[in-house]
Amino acid sequence: MADAMEEYEKEAGCVPILHPEEIKPQSHYNHGYSENVSRKNHVDDYSTWDIVKATQYGIFERCRELVEAGFDVRQPDKENVTLLHWAAINNRIDLVKYYISKGAIVDQLGGDLNSTPLHWATRQGHLSMVVQLMKYGADPSLIDGEGCSCVHLAAQFGHTSIVAYLIAKGQDVDMMDQNGMTPLMWAAYRTHSVDPTRLLLTFNVSVNLGDKYHKNTALHWAVLAGNTTVISLLLDANANVDAQNIKVMLSPSFAQLSV
Repeated sequence: MADAMEEYEKEAGCVPILHPEEIKPQSHYNHGYSENVSRKNHVDDYSTWDIVKATQYGIFERCRELVEAGFDVRQPDKENVTLLHWAAINNRIDLVKYYISKGAIVDQLGGDLNSTPLHWATRQGHLSMVVQLMKYGADPSLIDGEGCSCVHLAAQFGHTSIVAYLIAKGQDVDMMDQNGMTPLMWAAYRTHSVDPTRLLLTFNVSVNLGDKYHKNTALHWAVLAGNTTVISLLLDANANVDAQNIKVMLSPSFAQLSV
């Protein structure tokens, strides 16, 4: 198993691209702020804060003061991140409503991965924010800099409720990302728990689809990840144990991969 995985990692694009939390410890996606901490520790001293910090901590009064003084809510910061991104990642629904009322662009791209605020909210698992942004017209089918739409992000980060919401709102359960990965493939590879794989299976997902470049099925990805929980679910769903990708044939015993 280890040898097979090492061989995959040697080839560019052979495994899903690493995400910011794995390769960039200071990524935007780690900049979440606790509501309790923000209010308890900073209630008396936010009058000098800039609008980005005030947005991150959800200090509505300070943000409104700066906007009323002339700050353009569409103006990205030095990292090319907008206020709507910061509000979305920190689940500041009141600020999202306010910024959109002041002209913020709901699907503005920004940050390291050229993502929308909806991508950011999805990665963090903020269902209420996803719902709010989509009410304002945010498009969940847009792809980020890694080629993923929101349903792919929700599946790989294990945000089952968001997966369900996006599918209920019309996202294709078998949608392929730019690398040919479906939500089921991402869940099989990244989420070592019953859901969201179990949920996806209830939507009559195509269990035996292969990805675009390597023809890996969800079962291939689960085996590569050593994801025994998902392997069991896929077998119960009649996943094809004889499916072949470009290099690998699944062994019925799943004891090893023959490359």
